[in-house]
Amino acid sequence: MADGNVALKVTWVYGKTGPFTTPCTPEGRWINIEKEKKVWCSDKDSLCQKILRLAENVGTVRVKDGPCYDADIFHKWRFAAGIYHTGPRRGQPMRILHVREGALAFFTSKRQDMDERERIVIGCYKIWNLPDCADPDSGFLIPSVPSSRLRVRALDRAPRFWNFYTQSGPPRWGSGLFRYLSDQQARALHDAVKAAAK
Repeated sequence: MADGNVALKVTWVYGKTGPFTTPCTPEGRWINIEKEKKVWCSDKDSLCQKILRLAENVGTVRVKDGPCYDADIFHKWRFAAGIYHTGPRRGQPMRILHVREGALAFFTSKRQDMDERERIVIGCYKIWNLPDCADPDSGFLIPSVPSSRLRVRALDRAPRFWNFYTQSGPPRWGSGLFRYLSDQQARALHDAVKAAAK
């Protein structure tokens, strides 16, 4: 097991004025639901799925607030492991159990035209408020003070996640939304994000 740091798999949000600037545009919503078949985006309970189906019947539908926590990562600066999509626990939050206060959380993502090997790190923060995360009704990792937050705006400069994290076999994320990192991996990745965020 690693040292309480975590890398988070964030769905690429195709915002109106650039990635993660607003909730997905209708075109971006279509990419995530129909082309990429992202698990939550495509779920029957997902607001984006409902908006896509409604838009097919009534035209463009506008969403003012984020319909998912991927769209709000740089507004609320928090993330969770997701929810169970099948079985008796459907709709209940999953938990990220092996984290600690003061450890680092990294947002990773990739566009639909990027290979998994090209997954980038677009932001990071120090984890805080673990009593809230331990609440069985909440799987969210919450950030500490704003000064701990780093966002990479020039995404062509963003570090590639797989250059800092190794596993057996080729780069493959799969369906889970997080990976644990050692302190050594997290420090190196934090330094790379900090350099790219300048």
